[in-house]
Amino acid sequence: MEFAYKGKPIFPTKMALNELSEIDVNLSEVPEILEQGFEIRKRSKNVIERGIQRANKVINVVVVDVGDYYKLIHAGEFTFSKKFKKLVRDKNGI
Repeated sequence: MEFAYKGKPIFPTKMALNELSEIDVNLSEVPEILEQGFEIRKRSKNVIERGIQRANKVINVVVVDVGDYYKLIHAGEFTFSKKFKKLVRDKNGI
């Protein structure tokens, strides 16, 4: 089974797969997070970090555009604090 974002397949690192299993997220959810999520912080030109809110947590994924494919290098979860909530609302117009 192949998971893709913007027409390119997504290949995870071993560490990213471990991180996904720790936060109980499937690899099939990664394209959805990338497409529908909000930008967490500005990264370098070929790195994309996006996240979605689930209850009081933010699930974030980081992928690198390697050319023909995206490499999933990180998946994480953190608490949605008031300070971060205000920052995201201001930045993304939510």
